[in-house]
Amino acid sequence: MAPPAASTVDVLGDDLLQEVFVLLPGPADLLRAALACRPFLCAARSAAFLRRFRRRHPFTCPLLLGCHLHRPGEHRGNSAPRLLPAPPAAATRRVAERGDFALSFIPRRGRPGAAGAGTPWQLLDCRNGRLLLRSRSSQDLAVADPLARRWVSLPALPGDHPVGYALVTDDGDYSVFKAACISRVGDTTDLRAFLLSSADLRWADVGGLAQQPNLAASRAMQANGSLYWKLVGGQHVLALNTATTELAVLPLPPFLRELSFDVIEKGEDGAGGLHVLTMRGFCIEVWVSEDDGAGGLAWTLVDKSVRFHRAIAEMIGSEHFYHLTLDVIGVAAGVVFLRNGSCLFCIHLETMKMTKLSENESCPSALIYPYTIAWPPAFLNSIEEGA
Repeated sequence: MAPPAASTVDVLGDDLLQEVFVLLPGPADLLRAALACRPFLCAARSAAFLRRFRRRHPFTCPLLLGCHLHRPGEHRGNSAPRLLPAPPAAATRRVAERGDFALSFIPRRGRPGAAGAGTPWQLLDCRNGRLLLRSRSSQDLAVADPLARRWVSLPALPGDHPVGYALVTDDGDYSVFKAACISRVGDTTDLRAFLLSSADLRWADVGGLAQQPNLAASRAMQANGSLYWKLVGGQHVLALNTATTELAVLPLPPFLRELSFDVIEKGEDGAGGLHVLTMRGFCIEVWVSEDDGAGGLAWTLVDKSVRFHRAIAEMIGSEHFYHLTLDVIGVAAGVVFLRNGSCLFCIHLETMKMTKLSENESCPSALIYPYTIAWPPAFLNSIEEGA
């Protein structure tokens, strides 16, 4: 008896199906296609493909819910974390209502007799639906998912004086993550880098640099698997490649030293140098760095938006806006978040539409983090060995 003929779908194979899937308009279309049949699901479950799909759809993948805020204060009512929905607020609010952004699902630690049901956690980083947290009382570390209401405790850091933290997630497999820490060695000016993988939950010393300035009280920036912290003085950034564990100090151009900025990803393969987004003269600017051949970096302006001075004047209700500045808080899912004083704004980088999110927000910029839902969804988590 002859073996059954292969179906058309089987003949196509994963590679060809992925070339079709990557052209779909957005994540919802990919999810519907993946659920159509088993061959489609197997093709969509490739970690490499899911990373490529996210890069090709930077404005829709993953879904942006808003900003996670934490107002520090003496009274718990002032310090409870919350989510500020991004537009369209009605749609994001429906998704956000499933979660617990006050973090009450994490057991309270520290003083045994402390009152209240909340958790006094300090937010250290936020990536791909997860939060990196540190207890203000016990200094314990944890990683939490407010939408899934799940959390995991991390072991104590081996470093002497932690000065910077970061959370690294895999855009091809949400089930794994890494945490990073930069620590100062004793009373010296040396810095050491530590990495932890969710696979074994153990900190590993991955390298260090001697005689370096301290981190400028800035949170980590992330692009293409590398982490960046601005150093005191604003002339350099500390860079940690989480794949190769290479630690380096990179120079910044003079005009960036007094500006706030974030690093962003460009292109499907992430190649082409470090891309930095900032706002200058009411315009969004994107700069890219390249090796200048002499051990430094050459910076080139590759994108510049229209001026947003009139939109700002209308939103804040003032014609005296030329003395104002807009600080970049962060970039996520194709949206840049900015603030002027107590006003929070966002600009969608595809449409260049500007929206005022809040006009009386006292939360420090360092404790405002763009928040997206997890990508990829759980049923698309890679089944590849070692992914």
